[in-house]
Amino acid sequence: MSCHETQQSLSLYVDDQLALPVRAACGEHLRECPVCRAELEELRTLRRGLAALTAPAPPAGLAASISEALFIEASARERQPSLPLSVQLVRWLKPRILPYTVGCIASLFLFSVMFNALRPHLQALTEAALAAREYEESVRIIYVGGYGPDINKPVTAEAYAAQRSPFNEESPSLNPRGALAALTHLHTNDHEGDDDMVVVTDVFGNGRASLADIVQPPRDRRMLDEFQKALRENAAFVPASYDRRPETMRVVFVVQKVAVPERNF
Repeated sequence: MSCHETQQSLSLYVDDQLALPVRAACGEHLRECPVCRAELEELRTLRRGLAALTAPAPPAGLAASISEALFIEASARERQPSLPLSVQLVRWLKPRILPYTVGCIASLFLFSVMFNALRPHLQALTEAALAAREYEESVRIIYVGGYGPDINKPVTAEAYAAQRSPFNEESPSLNPRGALAALTHLHTNDHEGDDDMVVVTDVFGNGRASLADIVQPPRDRRMLDEFQKALRENAAFVPASYDRRPETMRVVFVVQKVAVPERNF
């Protein structure tokens, strides 16, 4: 054990209140450390001095004086009239509610001061939010009203078919998420317009389509292969119920190569 640990345990060591392992470790340290032995001897001397002191004797009339004081207090309480219940309730609530009342009043005062100080800023933020919302609504009205699509919503088959309502009874609407709509390149080494193809497809009620006839085949066979692959991957057209068209109809496709200039954004 260290000197610090031993000196903290000396009081219990003198009173013989230490457990046997701790007492043995403490005794082993005391045999080797003269400083702790001196501290132990000083503690034992102090204990012997306290034991030699005589216990003070109480005054002779202490018990009688205490009994007399209790009798006087009991008599005074008997003569004291009983207070109404309302008075007792007020006395009980006064030390308990008063601090909370003061705290609530102070909190309300601070809140009113801070609210009045922040009120102009809150009004400015509200006006800015309203202006932003009005601008957003105006932009949305412009796009939905015919100047362009609603950029906040993805293009769906129903929405695309609804935009083509004057024509979809005679011509089926392309599925905006179909592979045919995403077909943006056709492999050819010729110049623009030099390798066109004209094909006939059967469009069914579920939006699927199949190649029915080839009126003008392309010189690059890969163009026709990619077109058939796009028809087979998923529904190339919207369902017939969206277009309000016949369940099955035949469509003629004229596919032309168009060069699209690249733009750097």
